[in-house]
Amino acid sequence: MTLFRRTAISLARGPYARRSYTNAVAASNFTINGDRLWNDIHETAKWSAPSPGGVTRLCADENDKMVRDWFRDQVLALGGNYKVNATGTQFATFDGADNSIPPIAMGSHLDTVATGGMFDGALGVIGALEVMRSMKEQNVKTNAPICLINWTNEEGARFFPLLGSSLVYAGKSTVEEAHASLSTDNRGLTLGGELAKIGYVGDGPNTFEEFPISAHFEIHVEQHTDLEKAGKPVGWVTGWNGMTWYEVIFHGDDGHANTKSMWAKLISEIESLAYDFGGDTTTTGLHSHPFGSCNIQSRTKVVFCLMHAEKEGLENMGDEIEKRIKSIAGQRGLDYDLERTIHLPPGDFWPEAVDCVKRACGDKGIASKTRTGHDSTMTTTIVPTAMVFARAKDGISHSAKEWTSKEDCAESALVLGKAVLDYDMILKQKMASL
Repeated sequence: MTLFRRTAISLARGPYARRSYTNAVAASNFTINGDRLWNDIHETAKWSAPSPGGVTRLCADENDKMVRDWFRDQVLALGGNYKVNATGTQFATFDGADNSIPPIAMGSHLDTVATGGMFDGALGVIGALEVMRSMKEQNVKTNAPICLINWTNEEGARFFPLLGSSLVYAGKSTVEEAHASLSTDNRGLTLGGELAKIGYVGDGPNTFEEFPISAHFEIHVEQHTDLEKAGKPVGWVTGWNGMTWYEVIFHGDDGHANTKSMWAKLISEIESLAYDFGGDTTTTGLHSHPFGSCNIQSRTKVVFCLMHAEKEGLENMGDEIEKRIKSIAGQRGLDYDLERTIHLPPGDFWPEAVDCVKRACGDKGIASKTRTGHDSTMTTTIVPTAMVFARAKDGISHSAKEWTSKEDCAESALVLGKAVLDYDMILKQKMASL
């Protein structure tokens, strides 16, 4: 594996973050093939469980294996140095003029939720692939290497927690913890076991320390309507709202339906919390045991997320829901286990990386903010990171109704490529000043 100079990423929040740059010549002349991008989006959508009008490609299922194999074949055909790590993430690195510099990464995910769409996640990976193909065709040679990444289990739809592999890469989890992630269908399957079944437990690098990158750029559909309302096809993402995920398991007594009282209060408390604190909440999982239509379940797990634009608001929501859970359990004579599985305070992406996206958008874009988590919200904790938003019809995602037009997909990929080329120029200037 290439040994990289770590100094290339150590200055990103220093004076360079406040400097003004002009577009690189390579970025100004760069183009992509929108037809090829569109065809690939539809080609990969065929790897799906039955999902009328949409895509169901859950992490580490057979369809995920097939789309991963397709991605492998594409990057190998382009001459990439290809690796798979222990959590199944695929890395394809392409040489630059100076391979001692950590690569600039373009990444997202190819897994979907159940009954999802063909753009969420996939556009980020396939758009990055299109950028690399176009660079090769146009003989664009970057100074730094470029790395394409397909992150594993971003959605967390089949195995929880979400952001599985990027959490490990950012040092916020371990391979062992990721492998132990349980399936959400109560079958007791693990992410590690299912990755092994499809042949995607590799020996590639798992963490930033093992494989440093200089920056991370990601395309994603907006999942809101800011761009649509403004009549803009693309946008630069300034930051994200805070998110905290909890799992609470209540332990009580078994009982016969109709003959024993049952109390259910937590979900209504989660809903009222959003109104009380000016945030948002979502209950995403209810898992009860033992199963049956004539009995009251004695073990119930509730998975939920709290969201807030302000750090203090998010913390206050967390403190309050923990108090309410304790109160509910005490009133009903229940034991409970509570775990905060993911906590991501609100924040901003790195200014110099965001500025590259902003300049690449030009007058076709506006600033926006993401309201949920992405692999980029993990990479931004360690390296300069920015996101490109593509306009989404009605702001819908995780649905068969998810739609981003061919033209907007192409525009987002073009912005991605230009932003990466601009950042490559900035990185070259930094290295020259060392």
